[in-house]
Amino acid sequence: MHAPPEERERAGRDPEERWLGERLLPLRREVRYLADLLGEVLREQGGEGLFQAVERLRTLAKSLRRHYDPAVEQQLVSTVQALDLQTATQVARAFGLYFHLVNLAEQHHRVRRKREYERERRQPQRGSLTSLARALKARGLDAQALRRLLERVSIGLVVTAHPTEATRRTVLASLRALYDLLDRRENPLLSPKEEEEIRRDIKEILTVLWQTSEVRSTSVRPLDEVRQSLFYFDETIFDVLPEVHAQLERELLAHFPQLGQGDEPFRLPCLLRFRSWVGGDRDGNPHVTADVTREALRHYRDLAVRKYIAAVRGLMARYGQSARLVSVSQELLASLEEDERRLVSRPPDFIRWDASEPYRRKLALMLWRLEQLRQHNLALADDWEEGGDAWPGRYRSAEEFLADLRLIERSLLQHRGEAVARGSLGRLIRQVELFGFHLASLEIRQHSGVHERALAEILAAAGAAPDYLSLPEEERVALLTRLLEAGGVALPPGTSFGPETEELLRVFRLIRQAQAELGPAAVDTYIVSMAHRPSDILEVLLLARQAGVEALTVVPILETIDDLRHSVEALRALLANPVYRRYLEARGDCQEIMLGYSDSNKDGGYLPANWELYLAQKRLLEVGAEAGVRLLFFHGRGGALGRGGGPTSRAIMALPPGSTAYGIKITEQGEVLSDRYLIPGIAFRSLEQVVSATLLKAVSVGQAESEVHPEWEAALEEMAREAFAAYRSFLFGPGGEPGEGLAYFFEATPIHHIGQLNIGSRPVARAAGERFEDLRAIPWVFAWTQSRHLLPAWYGVGTALERFAAGKPAALALLQEMYRRWPFFQATLDNLQMALAKADMHIARRYADLVADRALAESVFARLEAEYARTCHWVQAVTGVRHLLDAEPALQQSIRLRNPYVDPLSYLQVRFLAEHRQLAAAASEGAEDLERRREDLAYAILITINGIAAGLRNTG
Repeated sequence: MHAPPEERERAGRDPEERWLGERLLPLRREVRYLADLLGEVLREQGGEGLFQAVERLRTLAKSLRRHYDPAVEQQLVSTVQALDLQTATQVARAFGLYFHLVNLAEQHHRVRRKREYERERRQPQRGSLTSLARALKARGLDAQALRRLLERVSIGLVVTAHPTEATRRTVLASLRALYDLLDRRENPLLSPKEEEEIRRDIKEILTVLWQTSEVRSTSVRPLDEVRQSLFYFDETIFDVLPEVHAQLERELLAHFPQLGQGDEPFRLPCLLRFRSWVGGDRDGNPHVTADVTREALRHYRDLAVRKYIAAVRGLMARYGQSARLVSVSQELLASLEEDERRLVSRPPDFIRWDASEPYRRKLALMLWRLEQLRQHNLALADDWEEGGDAWPGRYRSAEEFLADLRLIERSLLQHRGEAVARGSLGRLIRQVELFGFHLASLEIRQHSGVHERALAEILAAAGAAPDYLSLPEEERVALLTRLLEAGGVALPPGTSFGPETEELLRVFRLIRQAQAELGPAAVDTYIVSMAHRPSDILEVLLLARQAGVEALTVVPILETIDDLRHSVEALRALLANPVYRRYLEARGDCQEIMLGYSDSNKDGGYLPANWELYLAQKRLLEVGAEAGVRLLFFHGRGGALGRGGGPTSRAIMALPPGSTAYGIKITEQGEVLSDRYLIPGIAFRSLEQVVSATLLKAVSVGQAESEVHPEWEAALEEMAREAFAAYRSFLFGPGGEPGEGLAYFFEATPIHHIGQLNIGSRPVARAAGERFEDLRAIPWVFAWTQSRHLLPAWYGVGTALERFAAGKPAALALLQEMYRRWPFFQATLDNLQMALAKADMHIARRYADLVADRALAESVFARLEAEYARTCHWVQAVTGVRHLLDAEPALQQSIRLRNPYVDPLSYLQVRFLAEHRQLAAAASEGAEDLERRREDLAYAILITINGIAAGLRNTG
C-alpha cells in the first residue's frame, strides 16, 4: 500500500495549492514511509494475493475520484464481489490500519508545524498562548484588569464515557509508541544504524497491530471505561495541563511585566481543570451502580497517588543538597523533627540518606506517607464510614501534601534555590493544585424520572404525599419547598424501598462518604437529565438533604428543542423559589446549566438545534442578570458534526456575547479523547486553543463586540423554522407517525450492527425496537456517518436558505453580511461545509440499494440528493467559495486525499451488509454453516465500521 505521489498531483495548481503542497510535503513523505512498511507487513502476513487485492482496490478508487467512469466503478464492484470473505475482511483491515497510520502522521505533522512556528519566531501560531498574551495586550488590558479576568474565569473539560471511540485501548497504546518512534526519526543527527533500528521497531509495532483484533470480543463494562479514560490522564493530561499553566504564566509575565511587581510573585490561578462522568453517569446505563462509582473513585485516587509517588521518588534522587554547603530553613528542620517524632510506625531504616541531606530526608517521609495513603485507598471497605485505620501516618488530604511541598519550596527560595524550586518541584506543586488526590472531580448524572419515582416512594412511606406522582407542578414545588425548609422527611425505622430507590439512596450516601474521604471536590456536581421543570431540581436537593449531603451543585440539562424553548420560564420559576435562592446564594449566586447538543440536533436538525441553543443562552443570560445570578454554561458537545462537533475554539468564539463571562465547561468524549490527548504535543495545542478562545471571548464582555442586528436574528428564526419543518417531514408523516426517512435509515445504514462494536457499556437504545424517541443520539449520528450520508449535520439547511431567499432580492446580500460579521452564523456554515465535504451522495447511493422496498429507496434518496445539492449551492453562495472548504485548504486537502481510501471500505461494507441480510432471511435452525458465515460477516461489518470511522475521523 503506497501513499499518493505528491509531485505529479501538485503540477498545475494555483499558487495557494502549490504552497499547501509544499507545506504538506513532510507529511506526505511520512505517510509514504509508513504505507511502504505496511505494504511489507501485508505481504509477510497475508501473502502477495492480499497485497495485490488492496492495491487494485486502491488504484480503482483513486481513478474513480479523479474522473468518474461507470466502467471503472463496475470493475471496483466486481473486484469487491469476487474476493472470498476471508480476503475481503483482511482487505478491510488493511485499509483501516492505513487510516490509523495516516491519522497518526497528521498529528505528528501538527506538532511539527507548531515547532516550526516557535523556531521561526516571526508570527505566533494562531490560538497559541503567545498570540493570546499579545491579543490581551492589544485589547488594552492593564495588570489589574487581567488579574480580575483570570480570577473570575474557569474552564472545565469533562471526560465522558459516551461510546464513540471505536479504537481499542490496546491499539491506542501501540499507536502512542509508534508516534514516539516517528518523533525520534525526526532527529537530523541519527546515524544510518539508528534509522534502521527505528524502522525495525516501527515494523514490529505494525506487525503486532496487524495481528491484534480491532474489534473487542467482550462487552465493555463501566470500569473498563474508567481505565480507558485514565489512560489519557496517565499518558498526557497529568503532565501537559501543568505545562500549559506554566507557559501561560510566562507569556503573561513577558507581556504584562507589572504582574511581577509587588511583594508576592505572580501566580496564575488554576484556570483549567479536568472533570469526569466516567463511572458516575448512570442515565440510561443500569451497569453504573453505587459500587461501580465507588470503585471509579478509588481508581482515580490510585492513579493520582501513584503519579505523586513517582514524582517524589524523582525529587529524592535529585535533591542531594547538603546542609554543609547550603542552609535550609528552620521551618523545614522543625518539620523534619516533628515528622520523625510523630510518625513512629514507619519501618526502621526507612530513611537511608545522610543526615546532612534534609530535603532528601523530608521527601523520604513524604514518600512513606503517600505509600501509606495508597495502601489505605486499596484496602477501603465497601462502606467508607466503617472500619479502623490501619495506616494512621497517611496524608489525610491533598492540602497536607501540598503544605509539605510548599515548605520545601519556601526553604529553597530563601537559600539561593529559585532555579530548583521553579523546576520539577514547581511542576509537582501545580499538579497537586490541579488534580488533588481525586484526580478529576466526578460528576453524577441521572434521569429526572428516577428521582421522581424514588421520591414518590419515600414520601408515601413517610406519609407526606401518598399521591406525589399525580400532583400538578405547582403543588409539587410547594411540597418540596416545605420539606426542604423542614430539613427533609422523617421515615419510620426500618423502612425499605424498591431496588431502584434503594440504589439511588446508596448513590447519595456514597456522595457524602466520598466527600468526607476524598474531599468536597471529589464529587461536587449532580447532573439532571431531562430536567423540564423546577421540581426536577428541587427533588435532587431533597434527596441530597435526606442523605446529609450539603455541598452539591445541581445542574439541569436542556436536551430537547422543547426544553430549550421553555428554559426561560423554568429558570425564572426556579430562581423565584426562596429555598432554591438561598441554596444558590451559598454557592456564590452561580447557576450552572448544561446544554445538550446531541439530542437537540437529533430532535430538530442541525440549524434549528444550533439556533435554539444560541437563543436559549442569550435569553437565560437576561434572566440571570435580572435576578443577580451568574450563569455558567456547560456545553455537552460530541465529536461528530451532528452532535455539536467541530473545532472547539471556533465554537467558543461563536457563542453569544457574555455567555463565557465566568468561564465554560465542555464535554470531551470518545474519539475526541484520542484525537486530542493521545499525543503530548497535540494535547498541549488543544488545551492552549481552548484557553485562548475562552479568555478572548470572556474579555470581550463590557467591550465593543460585533453587534448582532435584530434583522439577523429574525432571518435565523425564519430559517430555523423552515429547516425544522423540512427535517421533521423527512422523518415523520403528517400525523407524526414514522415516515419514509426513518424506514430508510434502518435499512440504508449499519445501525443494527453498531451495538455489537462493544465500544461502550451503555445500550444503543433506551428500549428495544425502532422507535425514534428510544434511539440514542450517538448511534443515530454514527450510522448516518458510516453510510456517508452525514444527514444529521446538514439536512434541512438548503431548504431553509432557499425559502428565505425566495422573492427577496436583498436576501442573499443579507446572508452574506451575516456570514462576514456574525461569528455564530459563520461557525454554523463553516461546520456545515465540513459535513457536506465529508458526505458523499454517490457512495450513499450504494447504501440506498440495500433498502428492500425499491420505490421507497428511490423516493427517499431523490429527496436526499436534491437537499444535498441545494444545501451545497446555497452554502457556497452565502460564503462566497467556489468549492466547499476553500477557506480551509488543509482540511479540504485532507478530505480529498482520504476519500479514495475510504471508498473501498464503503463498497466492502455494502457487500457485507447485503450478504448478512440475505443469510438472515435464509437461515434455518440447524444450519450451522449458514450461522457461522453470518458470524463471519458480522465480524467483517464491524471491521469496516472501525475503518470508516478512522477514515472519516468521526464516529458519533
